[in-house]
Amino acid sequence: MFYKLVALLALPILVVQGRQVRKRAGKLPEAIGERQGSTNDSTKPPLGILIIGDSAAAGVGASHQNTALLGQLVNNLKNDFNLSWTLVARTGAQTQDLSKMLDSAKLGNTVDIVVTSLGVNDVTSLQRAKHWLDEQNKLHQYCFQTLGAKHIIISGMPPMHKFPLLPEPLRWILGSRAKEFDSLQAINSGKCINKTYEPLAFNMDKSAMAIDGFHPGPRIYRQWGLNLSERIICVAKTLPNRTETSI
Repeated sequence: MFYKLVALLALPILVVQGRQVRKRAGKLPEAIGERQGSTNDSTKPPLGILIIGDSAAAGVGASHQNTALLGQLVNNLKNDFNLSWTLVARTGAQTQDLSKMLDSAKLGNTVDIVVTSLGVNDVTSLQRAKHWLDEQNKLHQYCFQTLGAKHIIISGMPPMHKFPLLPEPLRWILGSRAKEFDSLQAINSGKCINKTYEPLAFNMDKSAMAIDGFHPGPRIYRQWGLNLSERIICVAKTLPNRTETSI
C-alpha cells in the first residue's frame, strides 16, 4: 500500500512524532469504579456480557465507569435482561495480551456475549496485519472454547486519521493502517456466524473527544454504548435460552 512507502521515507520524522504522542496520550487515567457486577433480577432473561480491550474499553477519557463504555452498556441493557457483566481491559493492551489478562482475571460470571475493543495499539506497534489477524482469531477461540462465549461482537477501529493529538504525517499513516486493519477484521468476522463486526459509525469530532485528543470523551462513550447495546439486544435474541447465571 502507498502509505507503507510514505512511512518508510518519513521514518525519522515518525519516530520523533511517535515518542511525543506516547508521552501526551498516556497521561489520562483509566476510569475508576467497579468492573464486575450484576442486576440480580430473575424476572428477566439472563445475559452475561464480557467487555475486553484497551484504554478505550478501560474508560480512559471518562471519570468513572458509569459514564464509560461499561456503564453505558449496563444502563442500556439492565431493563431488558438479568444482566451480569465483567470488564477486562488495560491501557496499552494489544490483542495478543488479552488471553493472559483473562486467565489472570478469574472470571466469575457466565459469558454469553463478548465485546472487544482492540486494534489501536496493534496499529501503533507496527506489527503486520496477518500477525494481528492470527492473534485475533486465537483470542476469539479462547473466548469460545475456554470461556464458553456464544457470540463475539467486534467493535470497529476508530478513525485515527481524525485524532487531533496526532501530527502529520503520523496521523495520515496511522489512519491508513487503521482503515486497513478495520477492513480486514470486518471481512474476517464475516466468516463466522458467531462473530459480528460493529463499525464505529458516528461522528468523532474534536469537541467530543477527551482532552488529550486521542481517547473518547463522554459523548462518544454514550453513542458507542448505544450502538453496541442495540447490537447486543439483536444478538441476544438469537442465543439459546439460559435459565440461570452463575455469580
